[in-house]
Amino acid sequence: MNLLNIQKFIKNIRKGEKIMKSEYTIIFISPEMIIPELEETALGANFRGGLGILAGDICEGLAKQKIKAIAITPLYSRHWMTKENIDYGKTPAKEVFKAKPLAHFGEASILKTDRAGIDHYGILQKEIFDELYTADRGNRLSQEVLLGHVSVAVIKQLKIKPDIIWIQEGHSSIIVPVAKEDAYFKNTKYLFTTHTPVPEGMEKFFGDRFHELKIHEKYHYVFVKDGVIDMTRASMILADKVNAVSEEHFEQTKKMFPEFINKITWVTNGSSRDLWLSPCIKKYKDINFVQLEKIHLKNKNELCEFLQKKSGILLDIQKPILSWVRRIAWYKQQNPMLAPIIDAICAERNEIVSTPLGRLNGLGFQVFGAGQAHESDSTCLGWMADFHNWMTDKQKGKSIFLPQYGMELLQRAAWGSDVWFSCPLPGMEACGTSEMRATENGVPVLTTYGGGAREYIEEYNMVTGEGNGFFIEPYQPISAYYKLKFISDLYYDYILNGNNRWLMLKHHTFKTGKKLDVLPMIEKYEKIFEELLLK
Repeated sequence: MNLLNIQKFIKNIRKGEKIMKSEYTIIFISPEMIIPELEETALGANFRGGLGILAGDICEGLAKQKIKAIAITPLYSRHWMTKENIDYGKTPAKEVFKAKPLAHFGEASILKTDRAGIDHYGILQKEIFDELYTADRGNRLSQEVLLGHVSVAVIKQLKIKPDIIWIQEGHSSIIVPVAKEDAYFKNTKYLFTTHTPVPEGMEKFFGDRFHELKIHEKYHYVFVKDGVIDMTRASMILADKVNAVSEEHFEQTKKMFPEFINKITWVTNGSSRDLWLSPCIKKYKDINFVQLEKIHLKNKNELCEFLQKKSGILLDIQKPILSWVRRIAWYKQQNPMLAPIIDAICAERNEIVSTPLGRLNGLGFQVFGAGQAHESDSTCLGWMADFHNWMTDKQKGKSIFLPQYGMELLQRAAWGSDVWFSCPLPGMEACGTSEMRATENGVPVLTTYGGGAREYIEEYNMVTGEGNGFFIEPYQPISAYYKLKFISDLYYDYILNGNNRWLMLKHHTFKTGKKLDVLPMIEKYEKIFEELLLK
């Protein structure tokens, strides 16, 4: 940003006008990103959860808001779940140049593709970027070092003078000290977005390994504390501004990092309606509850057919489908919350079943879950075995579990489910965009009170008909059971008696979803960009 632009910025602010987006450039850095333009299998190799999905959605938002930006991420050479090798020569990504900022890492190919109107530059170095979030901690550190050093080389090769470098999670932190030591970036500001309060997401490396970062010794105190390399803390120190991704996450982040309280703010995540809204809904400019239900039945039927092809099990379209498609991690608690009540959830409504919580009435649900635990997480791999046993034994024909994760699965579940289920430990979900995708499609959500959900979900009131979802309050399996019982009563009252309360609830949910698009989120980030540029 040159002096003339700075003067224009100040003049605009004095007039009460916004800074022109054409006057600044954003570099967006993330360790993962959903890039639908790559198509499978390359698409699935490059995202593994909410951060990757959000990163792709952010690019769409930046493009729609006409903000000058480019994105830089690794391109992984092997699919993290299927272990299939990726041939990027069969994708739209095209090599534009090579980079070799660190001799001992070898040469990296820089491939260019489009992500919803934003130029995306992928770093392909097969030995280092072999697999997203590899369990090999040594290689994980090498990935983060290479991402930082190559990103700087890419920016300079493109002859782009960034006004803001926007890094996602501590995994992207190395770019900051590398750029700060280069006069090319002397006017650049740094925004750090933290996406989780969970320790496993806050990257740390043990042992005397600072030398492996290949940065100036003066940053030793920034990255190393008590003998541990702490990427998140380093990002907090080096960034000009830090943001959390919901109001609750903002409060938690300030408690976790009180020394940085003056630079921490928040922007609640959004979700791309273009990518995640049912194509059938997109055909309507406006939609009433009858039309919404007609579309939902079509989507539900297609979901059932899709799941039958995947599992061999055909669910009953007349019964409600309770769904979750998420990473399987200890704090998401899918097994501990569902296991004590799964027999009652899936039992017929006229049955009474014995459960660890006592004798409970059946609810007449079908349950569909999908996701994958990290290969190093023995606890959650055990949960996956339990989910499989429900499908093949205890709840055969009424429960489906797919040890899979991908864009089509996420889309079809958000479009065709009847109820979305999410139960992270209170205070552990920074935002939760899976609930947003369901809400955008008019699928009521049952979730923990917290994260982003508490900002847009209002508990349904049977008397007034107001509200758009449900919370597990207090947080325990029996509470989830009784909320599901209430939802089951609403659903079957519509199916058996034609009571439209269920349809009205879904329509309220759908209308709420219109507010969750990625664009309002980007508009809030624009205010942060402008604050940074005027510092």
